[in-house]
Amino acid sequence: MIKLRNITLVGTSLAISLALGACNSAPSEGELKGAVEAKMKADSETLERSIGKQAMPTKPELKNVRKIDCKSDSEKAYRCEVELEVNQGGTLAKGTASMRFVKSGENWVAGK
Repeated sequence: MIKLRNITLVGTSLAISLALGACNSAPSEGELKGAVEAKMKADSETLERSIGKQAMPTKPELKNVRKIDCKSDSEKAYRCEVELEVNQGGTLAKGTASMRFVKSGENWVAGK
């Protein structure tokens, strides 16, 4: 009986630890890419409304995001160093950026 109770306590403790750890974890590369894509789309739409569709240059296409490092910035935010690979008008550019990502509901939102 004592053995079964200890196993139950250990199992419950492990489940709570995993649940709490998931709440405070940095975004994955896939989540970073989704947030950056959403930001790029919103920025392109804002630019298009400002200058007009005909004057709009070719929209950039995000090819890849690689997470270099993320550090907690607040309870629901991380400052991440990322490597971005972007294609615009047939030219592929690669560079690093420091971006802030905030958890909003189920998704991450990219900021500056």
